[in-house]
This record gives sequence, structure tokens and C-alpha cells, in this order.
Amino acid sequence: MIAWASRTFSTGCYANRSQRGAATQAVLMTVYRTLKLRGHNPTKTIAAALQTYLITGKLPPLPDPTIAKG
Repeated sequence: MIAWASRTFSTGCYANRSQRGAATQAVLMTVYRTLKLRGHNPTKTIAAALQTYLITGKLPPLPDPTIAKG
């Protein structure tokens, strides 16, 4: 199943071998890095945002930076 999904993804959107794929990867990496710099777990935050989107049809804003406890 995973091999099929991987093959479908790479042939369906051409990964980053196209202009569109490269732009998509750039946006995702920017969001990932911003979340990491703000002290959030990027994977969990993106998953929660996608879940919110599926329910409401709107993506939530990026969360505020976390405050270091120390």
C-alpha cells in the first residue's frame, strides 16, 4: 500500500521535478521551519491544521511562538 501511494504521489504531482512541485515543496518547508522556530512540533501542528480544515473548510492561522520556560 505504501509503495503504491508513494508511486502515485511521485507520478501524480511529479514531486519537485516540476515548477509546481518545487513551489509546493518550498511552501511546505517554509511552514515546517517557521513552526519549528516558533517552538512547535511541525508534524503535529500541520496534522491538527489539516484536521481543522477538513471539518471547517478553513485553515487556522499559524500558532504564536511558545514562551520558553526557564
